[in-house]
Amino acid sequence: MTDRIVVACSAGVDPAAAVEHFAVDHEVLALVVDLGGRSREVDAVRDRMRAAGAVDAVVVDAKTEYADRYVVAAVRANAGGPGRPLVPALRLPIVVDHLVRTARQLGAVAVAHLTSAPDEVALTTTIAGHDPDLRVLPVPTAVVPAGGTEHDVWGRVVTEPDLEDPWAAVDRADWARTAEVSAQPDTEPDEVTVTFEHGVPVALDGQRFPVLRLLRELDALAGRHGVGRHDLVVDLLDGRKARRVAETPGATALVAAHQDLERITLEREVLRCKQGVDREWAELVDEGRWASGLRRALDAFIEETQRHVSGDVRLRLHGGVASVTGRRSEQSLFDFELAGAPATGSVSFASARARPTRTATRRDRAN
Repeated sequence: MTDRIVVACSAGVDPAAAVEHFAVDHEVLALVVDLGGRSREVDAVRDRMRAAGAVDAVVVDAKTEYADRYVVAAVRANAGGPGRPLVPALRLPIVVDHLVRTARQLGAVAVAHLTSAPDEVALTTTIAGHDPDLRVLPVPTAVVPAGGTEHDVWGRVVTEPDLEDPWAAVDRADWARTAEVSAQPDTEPDEVTVTFEHGVPVALDGQRFPVLRLLRELDALAGRHGVGRHDLVVDLLDGRKARRVAETPGATALVAAHQDLERITLEREVLRCKQGVDREWAELVDEGRWASGLRRALDAFIEETQRHVSGDVRLRLHGGVASVTGRRSEQSLFDFELAGAPATGSVSFASARARPTRTATRRDRAN
């Protein structure tokens, strides 16, 4: 009897060669986890997998789940900013979750993941956190999908073959979700106010949206101003260096707003500690350790810090930058009287040093 395997494939890439490779010795069941890519690309990759020899192809609509669980977690951890866009790392845990679940339901003995930006170490580590006994089949280099685009609601990774050279400039045509700033010098800036409740984005300009809709609206608006482009060289766990070109307009704007709101609602010591936690959280996700005990422990800390991270942040989108021009919160630790008072010698150092604790305690008692 031929062994059954489940092969997940990212929308926007050509899976034909890889499916044909696996179909020689296995019964291939294809899985496409829809995380917000273009609908025509999702349909196309499903049809191509069937045509290449997959006995069936299943599409799972996981957009809302992805936004509510993974995107929110990333925003609260201020992940995905400059230097670490978490594309495609943030999508890997939910893809693996559905991949492992499908393999169990269909009695598959192994799984594989087709993507134009493969990271076998992160994939294997993530799967081990869901099912330590499930076998992971490596995708031979010769059949790894070349080029293509991979979209989800968080961002888009650009994987054109010529970009493997770190010296090669990114062609304007390679960007899809961010406009070229130099091509529109007369564009007027846009301002948008993002509302957060306990660290979760809930409204734009006073209009409430589910997280998925909010991120899409902000993504389109920030993208028109070229916000959220990333072009960097990263260190992979297997010792290689790789170039990552990605765009995350909406995510970049959301993280900028959330991070600024924390500055006015968190105590100095909490803020300083959380900055280290945020870096560690992003590193864990980048390395495929979503299922680790450390990530769960960091989430518990982050959850506690978000109790007071509620309020509004006004963003100015222009020239490739999402800059904060205002913030307000009923949970603010900003004391207008003290902020405007001149520094004098009449207050003891001990009393001055206790000011942040007094302000935070009064805020906590009021809640």
